[in-house]
Amino acid sequence: MTRVALTTLGCKVNQSETDLLARRFAAAGYDCVPFDAEADVYVVNTCTVTHVADRKSRQLLSQAGRLNPEALVVATGCYASIVGPALSGEHRLVVRNRDKDRLVELVTGALGATPAIGTFADTEKYLDAPSTDVRARATVKAQDGCDSHCAYCIIPRARGRSRSVHADDVVRRVRALCSEGHPEVVITGVDLGSYGEDRDDAPDLGGLLRRVLDETSVPRVRVSSLEPGDFDPDWLSLWDDPRLCRHLHVPLQAGSTAVLRRMGRSYTTADFAAMVSLCRRHIPGVAITTDVMVGFPGETDSQFDEGVAFIREVQFDGMHVFRYSRRSGTRAAAMEGQVPEEVKAARSAVLRTEAESGVRRLLDRHLGKRVQVAWEAETDGVRRGLTDTNVRTYGTACGPALSVVELTHPFRDGLWAEPAVPEIPLVPYVSSGAAS
Repeated sequence: MTRVALTTLGCKVNQSETDLLARRFAAAGYDCVPFDAEADVYVVNTCTVTHVADRKSRQLLSQAGRLNPEALVVATGCYASIVGPALSGEHRLVVRNRDKDRLVELVTGALGATPAIGTFADTEKYLDAPSTDVRARATVKAQDGCDSHCAYCIIPRARGRSRSVHADDVVRRVRALCSEGHPEVVITGVDLGSYGEDRDDAPDLGGLLRRVLDETSVPRVRVSSLEPGDFDPDWLSLWDDPRLCRHLHVPLQAGSTAVLRRMGRSYTTADFAAMVSLCRRHIPGVAITTDVMVGFPGETDSQFDEGVAFIREVQFDGMHVFRYSRRSGTRAAAMEGQVPEEVKAARSAVLRTEAESGVRRLLDRHLGKRVQVAWEAETDGVRRGLTDTNVRTYGTACGPALSVVELTHPFRDGLWAEPAVPEIPLVPYVSSGAAS
């Protein structure tokens, strides 16, 4: 059998696509092996959200070439879509996002083999093929592309316009993952909140989630990143179903309305705060995490200070902090007032301290609680898992893939979990100390 190794950089959308590619390779008769093993084909699903992601993408492509100089190295994903032929070379194949659905067919052709008839076109074949993904928390891509064109973002060029996966296909994919024993499924998309806007035969995101909850027996469903302007208050009733995780990741990007306007974002800080407050009132114990960019062109010291004050007011339960990365082809790249790297670094350090404070608040609220954990992996006898409220947990002998535990004390970046004996019904708790 021809051996293929796949690896992923970047977002959960990429992760979901890589899992589907692995299924397609397996259905076509390939042997899927770990990325650090010797293989005949290496596939790198790249990312280009920052210059760091670009560099990591190049490094992984080079690593694949060193593992087996005679192997076919395939560059796909967003970075490959942007730079295209620049990644070409001997034993290299570049597959842009627009051709990713044909990747297995293109690889098979590059190897001089004949594709199995129907393998690449028949959706049912790869949706229901056995998974190569050993993670407990599987991802399902419901949407791709973005129509927003924020000033700093290159992703619409790499991914194209917003496109929704048919709801029937999403439900069928969740069912397949559930039958494989995955205790949690993450519904993901590049601009997930816009789901359904591009097609007449699709519900909105709330309707899609309702179908997933009503038509599958998946134990737990998590919603990935949602843009603040997309959130519909009518969706809040969905969280009456305890299977829907009480965790929302809502990108803020900047805590200054003036900066948000220059970014091309569609909301103000007041809009954002109102949305967070509404979710906290209606979803008991919900965890709210976010993304914040530092050093956007023209961001002054006073605007940054304004952002820090807003972040402290909202009291996020976790925060991904990243520095503005100048991307050729975006409006922000040509803006005046590019912020020096040393200023970005100093501002990033301030916000990382705030991020750590948010995680500590989240952990403190959960100490001593009895919660349900989806266990993901085991290293050196210690299992790693996640609560529905996004608390990282660790433990040993904690039962099945989805089990009830008691969180006893801090451990690494999360909390230590002990089996809950006797196991008693869980009651959603109202978080203390959350901003309203």
